[in-house]
Amino acid sequence: MALERNVKKKPARTADRRNVWLLILTTLLIVVSVVLFTPPNEKINQGLDIQGGLSVVLTAKSTDGAPVTPEDMEKSRAIIESRVNALGASEATVQEQGSDQILVQIPGLADTEEALATIGRTGSLEFARLDSFTDEDVKNAIDSGQTSGEGTVTDEFGNAFPSGQVEHMAVEAGTYTPIVTGADITNVTIGRESEGSTYYSVNITLNSQGAKAFADASRDLVADHGKIVIILDGEVQSAPAVQSEIPNGEVSITGQYSLEDAKALQTILESGSLPVSFEYAQSQVVGPTLGQDALVSGVVVALIGLAVVMLYLLFFYKGLGIITAAAMAVFAVLYLGILAALSAFHLFSLSLAGIAGIVLTIGMAADSSILTVERFREEIRMGRSVKAASITGVKHAIFTSIDADLVTMVSALCLFFLAAASVKGFGMTLALGIICDIAMMLIFKAPLIRLLAPKVIAKHPGFWGIKDSIDASKGYAELAAAEGVPEAEAETAAQMNAAETRAVAEGEGEPGSVAVTAVRKIRGRFIKHDINFLGYRKVFLTVAVVAMVACLAIVGIRGLNFGIEFVGGTSVAFHGTGDITTEQMREAMNDAGEPDAVIQTTETNGEPGFLVRTTTTSAEDATARANQVAEALGMTASDFEVTTIGPDWGASVIQSSLIAFLVSILLIIVYIAIRFEYKMGVMAIVALFHDLILVVGIYALVGREVNPNTIAALLTILGYSLYDTVVVFHRINDNMKGEDIRCTFMTMANHSMNQVFIRTINTTLTSFIPVFAMLLFGGETLKDFAFAMAIGLIAGSYSSIAIACPLYCMWKTREPKFAKLQKKYGTEVGLFEFDHSASTGIAQVPLARLEANARAEAYVAEQKEATGEAPDAAAVAAAVKPKPVNNKKKKHRHGRAQ
Repeated sequence: MALERNVKKKPARTADRRNVWLLILTTLLIVVSVVLFTPPNEKINQGLDIQGGLSVVLTAKSTDGAPVTPEDMEKSRAIIESRVNALGASEATVQEQGSDQILVQIPGLADTEEALATIGRTGSLEFARLDSFTDEDVKNAIDSGQTSGEGTVTDEFGNAFPSGQVEHMAVEAGTYTPIVTGADITNVTIGRESEGSTYYSVNITLNSQGAKAFADASRDLVADHGKIVIILDGEVQSAPAVQSEIPNGEVSITGQYSLEDAKALQTILESGSLPVSFEYAQSQVVGPTLGQDALVSGVVVALIGLAVVMLYLLFFYKGLGIITAAAMAVFAVLYLGILAALSAFHLFSLSLAGIAGIVLTIGMAADSSILTVERFREEIRMGRSVKAASITGVKHAIFTSIDADLVTMVSALCLFFLAAASVKGFGMTLALGIICDIAMMLIFKAPLIRLLAPKVIAKHPGFWGIKDSIDASKGYAELAAAEGVPEAEAETAAQMNAAETRAVAEGEGEPGSVAVTAVRKIRGRFIKHDINFLGYRKVFLTVAVVAMVACLAIVGIRGLNFGIEFVGGTSVAFHGTGDITTEQMREAMNDAGEPDAVIQTTETNGEPGFLVRTTTTSAEDATARANQVAEALGMTASDFEVTTIGPDWGASVIQSSLIAFLVSILLIIVYIAIRFEYKMGVMAIVALFHDLILVVGIYALVGREVNPNTIAALLTILGYSLYDTVVVFHRINDNMKGEDIRCTFMTMANHSMNQVFIRTINTTLTSFIPVFAMLLFGGETLKDFAFAMAIGLIAGSYSSIAIACPLYCMWKTREPKFAKLQKKYGTEVGLFEFDHSASTGIAQVPLARLEANARAEAYVAEQKEATGEAPDAAAVAAAVKPKPVNNKKKKHRHGRAQ
């Protein structure tokens, strides 16, 4: 009885139509993105370190006459920082200056009044019963509704004119009894004063204690409609009459607020009240800390590096390199479009930390493209047609990339939601880049390859860079036929252990010898024979341990050279600098012994100047060096002032960043445990710590300054290390599912590492070349970032192969299942044997198994009829032994991912 199988195949036209629509969607998104970000320098908001902004100095004044304490200043700094962030200026600088001042630098903001109205306002909110006021005149004015009015301005001749601004009545503290304060607020929202009103109200929710106090007061006042006065920073905002009891703690603050005023008040109330009041001391426009010359040179060098990368990809992958370059271009356009859209809503400002996130995601986009191309070529070598490889190879590569992307996304989201300052900006740009990378793979790269594969790529294999894979497939096909195994298995065996493959093939006679010769002639840009990485695992791990111990010892002995952002120092303000350039000032500071000074241009009342911050904590030493600089540049001692400043990366910022880092580590382990297994997650984190310790140790050794640029680079290294490790683990996890070739876990893992090794080399090069060019030829301020990146890229690629995989394999080999395999096949990496039993060859093909059973039954019946006896098992197996496997139809897992 013939066995038939009905398989419903999806029409090729339907798949092609879907791919065409996806490319049309990509085109539309590209057009929209180009419109959004053109021109980039105007449409994408820039941070303080790139474009400069407003610099405001606030002086603290105690409200009760007591001296301002360091605790008050630190609490005020944290509150002001949260208010500035709420303005959309997440890349601002907020740091203590002297004993009673706070320096606030906000990117792109030129309105001093707008800044002061929000960031320096005390934010002391109080609710008081009108009948508690002791000043009868004030009480009568409030009761008659005379609490606000339009303010006036007076010109130089004494004439008063309406200011257009609402001014509120001031009341003295101590002349009333508060019933509820801002400390009782749990939530703040914005709404309309009333239906149809053009003014807005600020609605607050009180905690249980505040709600009870407010309910008691409203219950007492409801009978005669007494009033509750709302006081903000000593000014009466409104005094509504109580119409009914308010038991739920939900109160509205009204005062003829515009939407902007309401949002500013919401920001103030949400951040809490300042422990001291602040007065405006001075403001000035400051230039970028990077310096435009340094920024331009850095961008130019990076672009040249990317051009070299593109040429390399074209040389290595030929036509497929064009697809890779196009995919990176599409990614960049979509990315810029999203950044421009967020900038339009004041939700994004690009800083150096943000640039670090962009650099990382560009590397990830290149990685995913290279991974796709390599997997496509690999599937062809294993015997699949070009069309089939474009479907299965691309699908598996995308799954691998998405897994690696999502692991990095976990870290990015933790940094964005839990960290502060520029670390938050890094997390945001990294998360957006990951989204763009996944979108680019799904709507552009995969559809394009699948459309081109059947008719374009297949007809011109030389141009598209797959001819070597096709030629290799023919050689491996001959070997597979001689050995009686699938083509994928033959290729895997030849790569894992060439000597044993030759012995097995030549044992089959002349066809085997011919096949061995054919395999020897195979040429191409891929690994022909596995490198024994795991065979040298003890050497790799020993080197890693020694390096980490040495780095920790160096850090302990020499310490780290922290920049002013962490330890504070002194600020030198130079005035009247005329035509002096940033580079001239930097050279003068270098000569004075301050090579790591942070230099910004300033403009105060149209007069140019410089704001220079150094880590020198002694005001006397800073003054002496400033005198030296002034003399070198032709200025006098009256042209500068020296002020002691605190760190803008305060304890709260560092603490929040560490919490974000630790939470991300835990979540990464959880994600990898769910997606693969927890052992992989643990080893990925071990490799990550190796990379970070190595970079920090080298920084301590060479004495480079650790500043926010360094932190940005370390966070970028975190992303690279995780991405690379997950790609290798993904291939090991896929290959664990196969059992066609019997070998130890160590052998299988070593082969998996070799399968992605070319991809590791190419992605490391594509990321390293632009960074190395920036290190050699970029501006001085970008070299810290490039230096850490260069070390981290090499360390990240090395640790995946030399640390994460060996440790994981050693742990995994202890499991009973794999311990038995090692006991059977030995500890030497690369030893394996073919399993030639008929059942194994067809175990995963149900129809073939049924057909084999039918042939076996027919053979037994035939032999019984002819001889009268049933044949033995060996005779049956020999009679039904399958013909050489057509790898295009059979699925054999080991040695390649499914």
